[in-house]
Amino acid sequence: MTRASWIALVATAALSSFAGSAQNAGNVWWPQFRGPDSSGLGGGRPPVQFGPGQKVLWKTAVGSGLSSPSVWGGRIFLTEFDRTNKQLATLGIDRRTGKILWRRTVAAEAIEKVHEIGSPAASTPATDGERVYVYFGSYGLVCYDLDGNLRWEKRLPIPENPYGAVASPIVAGDFLVLNRTVWKTDRSLFQYGWSTPVHWRHDGIDEIVVLGGDFRPNQRLMAYNLSDGAERWWVGGLPPCGKSTPVIGDGLLFLAAPDIILEPVAEQRNPERAAQIYANNAARVMAVRPGNGGELGQANVAWSERKGVPGVPSPLYYNGRLYTFQNGGIVFCRTAKTGDLVYSGRLGASGYYYSSPVAADNKVYIASADGVVVVLDAREELKILATNKLDGAILATPAIVDGNIYVRTESHLYAFGN
Repeated sequence: MTRASWIALVATAALSSFAGSAQNAGNVWWPQFRGPDSSGLGGGRPPVQFGPGQKVLWKTAVGSGLSSPSVWGGRIFLTEFDRTNKQLATLGIDRRTGKILWRRTVAAEAIEKVHEIGSPAASTPATDGERVYVYFGSYGLVCYDLDGNLRWEKRLPIPENPYGAVASPIVAGDFLVLNRTVWKTDRSLFQYGWSTPVHWRHDGIDEIVVLGGDFRPNQRLMAYNLSDGAERWWVGGLPPCGKSTPVIGDGLLFLAAPDIILEPVAEQRNPERAAQIYANNAARVMAVRPGNGGELGQANVAWSERKGVPGVPSPLYYNGRLYTFQNGGIVFCRTAKTGDLVYSGRLGASGYYYSSPVAADNKVYIASADGVVVVLDAREELKILATNKLDGAILATPAIVDGNIYVRTESHLYAFGN
């Protein structure tokens, strides 16, 4: 089978013998952005109350970057950007001690332009337990073994994207998939790509699902056949600013499609105008059933709601509930199958939210850009268990493995545990 690439998703075949499984020897690893199956769900009993002086297993200084930690076995993988030397680096970190075991750099001919809060090191590494796969928009795809030895690389042109390359690669079966190019499937309808793809297996079919977004109306949620990139089905008429990663549960796929999102400066300058724009936009949270081909009709839409649509954070499906988080520190909890609102309310931690929620042990963890991690009880009512203030901004999504939670701030990677 020919694997080619041009305009929107790249699929690279024949990874390694471990590809496709995030579970090994009873442990559930965190192999990519948002962990196993992009779900945001971890294992063990992570601490509820933690901070710079509480429940710290270790703290390691890391360079600038927005990538989230990926974890497998005794290794953590992260990327960073040296602003002074204009170097892009991948780090291999000892999960037990926090020691940086290796740092490998690549030299790009030019560094892509990114959003003011963005970074050229924004994509989260993916691993299959034998290799680690890294994407830099300024360079391309790079593959190392777990000891940092270069195995292969694929240079790619710098994407034309006002936010920079923010989508992360994922491992799906024998494929490495990136929202950048697809086999030879035409993606010219979508100028940009901000959403990390999701691998969804249902009815014996392996699909890659990705949310479109490029500031133009009538965006789509697209499903492709994993083996050859052929279009299978899509949901049309979506708002123009989809950035988050869809999530799967109860046989449904949940997506958050925001409409126009103002810059923080514009919101602060004229909050009344911002409130009017957000009150009248077409943002929505949706639950859809998979289709067999072509555009899905209303029969495939289980439910659709306009309230509680996050700007950047991905939805979280956990214990039959769907959680979404909005700027200002507002949570919406719904029954996943029906969309019925269980509760909504404030977290007590205002500000902006770019990190996606994660969960374990009947608890939901959500981090704000101000460096506050709020812990919620994942039950019938809104109950805040802890408000944990760290010593730096948090834009990356935490990882939960074996009862530990790994949190990247603007200058450090923390490991918290009981």
